[in-house]
Amino acid sequence: MIGEHNRLVEIWSPTGAVNSANEPLPDAWALHKSKWARIRGETGMGTIRAAAAAGGVHTALDRYSFRVSYDTSITNKMQIRERDGTRYNILTVRHDKADRDWTDIVAETGGANG
Repeated sequence: MIGEHNRLVEIWSPTGAVNSANEPLPDAWALHKSKWARIRGETGMGTIRAAAAAGGVHTALDRYSFRVSYDTSITNKMQIRERDGTRYNILTVRHDKADRDWTDIVAETGGANG
């Protein structure tokens, strides 16, 4: 554990495996790496703005921000998984290009894979 980074999470990437019809396999994921993260939930205002952007429709998806040490290998095609089995689909990844201290990951759970 490093400071506020108090949760060990796993970053998973798609393997690219396909079935006989050349369609991606839904559970074809491989562990990319484990990282210590600081996790923050979406604020009340963030939830209201997301619902407004979706035409006032509140979805069952929960968004979280994960801050990890600087790592440019993480992309929005990956997933975050917790030890309890919770999966989060990565939506956006932002890197601290100035100081190279952190990478912020916005991810949601409750969707098809998350």
